Amino acid sequence: MFYMEIKNLKNEKLYREYEVVLPSADAVKKAEEDLTKAAETYEMAGFRPGKVPLNIVRKRLYADILSEAIKEQANMALTEVLRKENVIPAPTPTVELRQFDEKGSMTVHISMEVFPEVPTIDWKKIEIEQLQIDLGEQDLREAHNDILKNFRNYNKPENEDYAAATNDAVVIDFVGTCEEKEFEGGSANGVRLVLGSQTFIPGFEEQLVGVKAGEEKQINVTIPDNYPATEIAGKQATFAVKVNEVLQPEDVGEINDEFAQKLGLKDLEQLNSMILDKVKMDFQSIARLRMKKMLFDQVDNSYRFDVPESMIKVDFDAMWREIEAQYNKDASVFNGKTMDELREEYRQVAARRVRVGIILANVARQNEISITDDDCKQAVLMEAMRRPGQEQMVFDFYKKPENLERLKGPILEEKAVDFILTQVQTKDVQVTSKEFFEKYAKDLNADAA
Repeated sequence: MFYMEIKNLKNEKLYREYEVVLPSADAVKKAEEDLTKAAETYEMAGFRPGKVPLNIVRKRLYADILSEAIKEQANMALTEVLRKENVIPAPTPTVELRQFDEKGSMTVHISMEVFPEVPTIDWKKIEIEQLQIDLGEQDLREAHNDILKNFRNYNKPENEDYAAATNDAVVIDFVGTCEEKEFEGGSANGVRLVLGSQTFIPGFEEQLVGVKAGEEKQINVTIPDNYPATEIAGKQATFAVKVNEVLQPEDVGEINDEFAQKLGLKDLEQLNSMILDKVKMDFQSIARLRMKKMLFDQVDNSYRFDVPESMIKVDFDAMWREIEAQYNKDASVFNGKTMDELREEYRQVAARRVRVGIILANVARQNEISITDDDCKQAVLMEAMRRPGQEQMVFDFYKKPENLERLKGPILEEKAVDFILTQVQTKDVQVTSKEFFEKYAKDLNADAA
């Protein structure tokens, strides 16, 4: 390892600043080697490739080549600081060249926040309730009522000049643009959309009310702040839409064997079994959210530690955009709280979420929990199922590795939670669906995760 002098300038909680002094000779040597190599293929009018005099190549390339060599030495200095100090940066450190003398030394200034030391948690000492849902005839009747109210067959209207109304379905092709450029996930063909279902971007469906088959229409909307493609979140977008079909809904007359057979099932008994399985899965999903909240309530109360302010800010800013927009739209939903009170409240929520994330990352690292290709495929499929009518858009969006990468953090956290739940003490509690919503569902809130 080359000689360097590391001076600790600041050490306050999780914030660090260092000054690193190292010889400039290594950067100069590397620059000279790279310059010689570049000259071997350098082309310039009036000279054969590789025959341009070195002094000319130096005038044209040396400044940039030396700059890259200095960056490389600065990054080596950062690596050595992290090794010597035994810290993990959160997020990327700032590395700045403060002084450079080709015949002497170079000085690099490094500033960063670091991950905290995570306390050891004895998971076996934590006990949480695990709700077991008992389903009965009342749940089945409610599910049948939902089907009668929401399930529709869609048919072409007899009138070819029919104009689409709310609750009708349209089959459309569309191309979305933002700032005059097409954006990823903003185009699709043959998508069936039920008007009023609120499955598309807010404002999109309302503008299709009144369209007719064969019509083309331009739709203008604001992209939501939580849109997966973050580079266009919150911006104005335009969609060129072609309406291929307009379809009218046909109500379900009765839930019976005949209806079940239309769905490809044997009879009503098989349909009822599938309904109860689906309802149970939905309850289990909500019950799991409650378990997670109970778990992290206990952890957060017993294992407090400082977390990087920069990470809190990122999480807070992501939430605050929506809170601020909602406050400006209707402040009454916040029960009289001021913006300053809400800002402090959600800052605490962000701090808790960051602490939980650090704990889960530590659990994953210590127990060698990893993500497989099947995990990613399943996550994409689940995301597509949550966006009916936009499935192909979701699949296309996650074909890009950088977009798929966004799913890996949440996947890893869920796998860490699964591991933790095998370690803690659980107490089974049998409840009906009515008891669940009356006694337990209220436990869930914005900081459940």
